Amino acid sequence: MRSHFLITACFAALSVSVAVSAQTSLSYEGSSTIGRFISDASEVYPHARFTLNTVPESAGGEQCAVRQRCDLGGVAREIAPAFLERGLVKTLIAKDAIAALVHKDNPINALSKEQLRGIFSGNIKNWSEVGGNDAAITVFVVKEASATHQVFADAILDGHDYGAVEVITPDARMLPTISRDVNAIGQLSFAFLDPNFQVKPLTIDGQIASVENPNYPISRPLYLVTYGEPKGAVKDFLDWTLSPEGQAVIKKRFVGVK
Repeated sequence: MRSHFLITACFAALSVSVAVSAQTSLSYEGSSTIGRFISDASEVYPHARFTLNTVPESAGGEQCAVRQRCDLGGVAREIAPAFLERGLVKTLIAKDAIAALVHKDNPINALSKEQLRGIFSGNIKNWSEVGGNDAAITVFVVKEASATHQVFADAILDGHDYGAVEVITPDARMLPTISRDVNAIGQLSFAFLDPNFQVKPLTIDGQIASVENPNYPISRPLYLVTYGEPKGAVKDFLDWTLSPEGQAVIKKRFVGVK
């Protein structure tokens, strides 16, 4: 009886081992915004284990895929044409919006693009200039490698440069940073918003800050990229991402494309 039990136990352990080893490993590198989706997907997608590296942001997503150092790259903006010419294939998985964030206790709830341009370019330095308190504005931006940095500039700065700003990295640190400073303003993907922090997104040009508002003025595409046409486990995952099940996960943070 004891011998039979040991054989059964060993067989069960071997079965588990085979099942685990059969699970494909997929590597992701790039946008931290898209990395939020990969993390969400890893909890429900049963066919692969994921390794994530979001430090390089979107520029790194293009680089790692074209150099074949990762299975999937994440790019939270339009793909640079030079990378498409070198063999990158893009798959649109979602659309995202970028918020202009302030502290919840800031009396300002809405600004125009012109006012935001003045603040982020350094021409407006005090909240009183836009109807707020008499207090100096502290401006925070994400690092240049983050697609959020350039997409926000393209939508708001109208060719002007950022002014005297403080750089926050990684992007997720923007929430606690603004939560500690009632006079702060910053930029961040809606994917990172969390009600546990003392921040609020501003209405811009009368458009409510929401990924579901198609007229909100700061939006962008989200791509997963591969070197060449996706195959095997990578294609399976991309097909799942565009399926109703995968898009349901997408819609927890973003606007779906299906």
